[in-house]
Amino acid sequence: MVKFILGVKGSGKTKRMIDMANEADRTSNGNVVYIDRDRNRIYDLNRNIRLIEAGEFQLENLKSFYGFICGVISQDFDIEHIFIDGQKIVSNAQDDCLETLIKNLENLSAKFELDFTVSCSRSVDGIPEFLKSYLI
Repeated sequence: MVKFILGVKGSGKTKRMIDMANEADRTSNGNVVYIDRDRNRIYDLNRNIRLIEAGEFQLENLKSFYGFICGVISQDFDIEHIFIDGQKIVSNAQDDCLETLIKNLENLSAKFELDFTVSCSRSVDGIPEFLKSYLI
């Protein structure tokens, strides 16, 4: 399953993501990963959640970001949920590139039986049709 949380900056996306990640940690049998641009949320997340600071890895486009996610999964086959927050390359992506990323995440989700929740700093108004079915 791939789900998106959309909203403009300051609309509470990160707070919602943290709450969802902490709940997933409490209820899942596997591991939870939270990918963020920095470590500012380290004390907000349950200690069992693996926080990955993606800002250290010079991810310049969605292809390199997808490869990064594959690397995370390859190191831990017990991951049940990956939360992706604060990634400008996702928020700033062109619609066709974002659609490709979603398809790739769906394939990973099906193959490795894990869920993705992604925040994206975009207004809900005027989003592309393909994205509407992924909103929560």
